This record gives sequence, C-alpha cells and structure tokens, in this order.
Amino acid sequence: MFRHVVCLSAPFRAACAPALLLLSLGLGACATDDDGREVAYSVTAKQNYEKGLAELKDENYIEADKFFRFVKSKFPFSKFSVLAELAMADGKFQRGEYQAAIDSYKAFIRLHPTHDKVEDGYVAYRIAQSYVQDMPDDWLILPPSYEKDQSAVRDALRELSDFLDKYPDSKYVEAATKDRSDVVRRLVEHEVYVARFYLDQGHPKAAILRLQGAVERFPDSGREAELLLTMGQTHLEMGNPLSAKQTFEKVQANYRGEPQGRRAGVYLNFIRQRFGASPQDKPKPTTSQNNPNSQPPENG
Repeated sequence: MFRHVVCLSAPFRAACAPALLLLSLGLGACATDDDGREVAYSVTAKQNYEKGLAELKDENYIEADKFFRFVKSKFPFSKFSVLAELAMADGKFQRGEYQAAIDSYKAFIRLHPTHDKVEDGYVAYRIAQSYVQDMPDDWLILPPSYEKDQSAVRDALRELSDFLDKYPDSKYVEAATKDRSDVVRRLVEHEVYVARFYLDQGHPKAAILRLQGAVERFPDSGREAELLLTMGQTHLEMGNPLSAKQTFEKVQANYRGEPQGRRAGVYLNFIRQRFGASPQDKPKPTTSQNNPNSQPPENG
C-alpha cells in the first residue's frame, strides 16, 4: 500500500493557517489550561484579545490572563500581542498587585518606547497611580497614615511630578494634578505631625526646622496657613515673640477671613498685651552653649 505525501505551496499554507490553528486546538477551538480546564480560544489574535478584555472588565482576572498569554504565544508578531502585554499589566493593577504592575509597566516602556500608550502618557500615569494606590491607608484600629512610614508617599510624589514634567499635554494631566495635590497633602500632614511631636517632647527648634522645610518644599500644598500658624505657636513656645508676631502677621494678611487668619489675630492680640508693641526674641545662644545632643533624631 502506497503512502502519498502532499506538499503544499507557500501561498496555500498561508491561506490554511487559521484552519491549521483550529486543528491544533482540537477542531473546536478548545484547549486545556495548566489545570486541565477547557478554554474556548478563538481563531484570530483580535478575537482572543477582545475575549481577554471582556474577562478583565468582569474582573475574571485569571481567565483574562489566559487569553492574553495565548495571544502573546500564538501571535507574537501581531499588534494585539503588544496590546495583550499592556492588558496583562492593567490586570495586575486592577487586582491590587501594584508592585508587579509597576514592574510590568516599566518593562512595557523599555520594550515599546514609541507605542501610542507610552507616548500619550498612559503607561507613565499608570505607574504613578500604582504608587498612589500603594500608599498606607487609614484604618480605624491602626495609627493614621500620616504617622506611618512615608516612603511610598514620597515615591508617589516623585512619579507624579515626573509624569507632569514629561507629559504636559497628556489627557491624564488633570487627574495626575489632583493625585499630586492629595499626595502633597499627605506629606504635609506628616510634617505637621512630626513637628507637633517635637513640640510635645520639648524640642521646639526641631519643630521649627521641620515646618520651615515643609513650607519651602510644598508651596502649593494648600496647607501653608496651618503650617505657618503652627510655626508661630512654636516661636512663642521658644520664647521668641518677635518671630511669632511676624509669622502671625503673615497668616493674618494672606488668609484674612479664614479660620487661620482669625486665630492669628487672637495670637497677635496676646503678643501685644504680653510683650508690648515691639517684642524681642531671646538672644541666640553662643556655639559653646549649644548642646549637640539636644535635638531628637530626624525621622519620617
């Protein structure tokens, strides 16, 4: 009995590729995953990518990942392979795996620096969002977030600032600007917390330095009135009524009609009654009088 061998021409093989793919998947476009469960894959890269997006929208992350991985492995040169790679990063973000998402988004930028989603700022903004989402939360039974380590918050500020510098025309600028304001607010709250801690511990000079640093670093925080008011209170605590008066006058002038402005007026009245119209600060100690161990260690 003779065995016939049929050789197909290159054009014919190309035309039959979808059918051959179906055959390789078991004629019914079905295959089994690593757990032995049947997955209904489609013929084209686009169809499988869209199935993955549908599963991602329904928060079926494992199923979505199967379709995206299938597209990458079976259609490596298709544009949908690149889109599937980005969608896999989005899936990690959506299920709260923020560090893994950051790694995937950064890898996407390295591999596809001219992709539309890189050039329009989408991927960079997603990286910044991942850092924002990874910041410590407030829980009822735990210390408030401003008392916790702020490394993740500073990372978020860095990424958001970089994004706004690199993509000033991106459609994500408005959202990133709002995110940055929230992050700055968190950092300022931490600075106020640390300053008040120093005050409570009897280290007003350290509190002043902390507050001054916050005012200089975060001029657009929206919390300058509170920072300055606390600074004025700290100057009074240190026995420097002139510095306190100058600080409260700035608050009163810039925030007239606001609660901080009214409180500054109360303090100014107190200073006039207690120290007169021309108060003086205490003389600064000489170098020999300074105790290098008098300041608490820097933290936060």
